[in-house]
Amino acid sequence: MFNSITLYIILGLSATTLGFGYLSYHFYGDKVEAESALVQVIDANTELQKSLNLQVKSCEISDTITSEYQSEKQVQQDKTQATISKIDSLPKKATAQGTPQVKHDAEIDIDSPLPDSLLSVLRASCLPNEGEVCTNAK
Repeated sequence: MFNSITLYIILGLSATTLGFGYLSYHFYGDKVEAESALVQVIDANTELQKSLNLQVKSCEISDTITSEYQSEKQVQQDKTQATISKIDSLPKKATAQGTPQVKHDAEIDIDSPLPDSLLSVLRASCLPNEGEVCTNAK
């Protein structure tokens, strides 16, 4: 039947085949785990990219809003300064000698009406802003 050399060769080849089969099965399992981990990492990377893009867009919007606010603030400050300059340039009441009359704080009557020149400057600066405070100035 089989001689001993053939039997040893068959047993050796069978053991080798079984060993390679087990290693192939083991490495296939490792490969499946690695592919699953790779898919998870790719999904996490995609989510991080989306988050980064949203943060960049948010920063761009914040920067735009801040720069617009600063420019609007500067325009308002310029308007305010122009109105203050107009008020400062109004002629002061003169006494009989031609020098401005200086009143002390205790002598100022806060209930007295404002001069027409001051009212016209205040109305001119208030009307373009169309605020609630300006409703009495019309």
